[in-house]
Amino acid sequence: MNLTHWIAWVWVLVNAGTALAVTTLSDGHIDVFELHYDSSVSPTEFALHIHDHGSEAHFEPADVILQVNESSYFASPAGLISILGSAAYILPATEESDMLYGGVSATGPIGVFQSDRFKIQMVSAGSANPGNFSMYRFSSAGALQVGLQSIGGSVSVNEVTIPIGGHEHWNWGFSAPGTYTFEFQGLGVKSMDSSILGTALELFTFNVIPEPSSSTLLLIGFVGWVATRKRVVLKE
Repeated sequence: MNLTHWIAWVWVLVNAGTALAVTTLSDGHIDVFELHYDSSVSPTEFALHIHDHGSEAHFEPADVILQVNESSYFASPAGLISILGSAAYILPATEESDMLYGGVSATGPIGVFQSDRFKIQMVSAGSANPGNFSMYRFSSAGALQVGLQSIGGSVSVNEVTIPIGGHEHWNWGFSAPGTYTFEFQGLGVKSMDSSILGTALELFTFNVIPEPSSSTLLLIGFVGWVATRKRVVLKE
């Protein structure tokens, strides 16, 4: 390959990487779903975004990877063992270090939409999803509430309601490590004429990092021992 071709190939790779650039969010307070309606702008805005409270940035969902760290491996609630297994990768509804604290929120006018509520609808789950997914929480009385759920690539619970002006936190559980994709859409029903408004269909990606296996932990320990031994030998 001559120099001209080599430079051209490097340019293609660099620009391809730029075009495919995404933001990975792996810890801190975010709204996985932020529904926003604003009729004061033209055209009227009704959009579904991801909101990072730490940076106050708003992202198009397709430009983000939501990372579920290995530290999120917990025992599953009894009512979801059939879906998630005895233990799963769960982003909790309470804030913990080294993992995402995922909420849902909605902003818009009061009195314009029926019951002053929006809906988030799971339109599809990726056919290559490596496991099951459940977005759930518990009522003040301890009752399990499932908002959204998928079994592999099949949607089993397809919509959750969010009050306008509300900000809620849920648990986000995944039965196996790997990459999950979902298509979600925000919906609202107008009080005046029962017309249905919908956001654009948005692609969400979750990357679930596997918990280190015992053999991996042994290997890490061995590598650390070798590095320590090497430093000791060098000092001698």
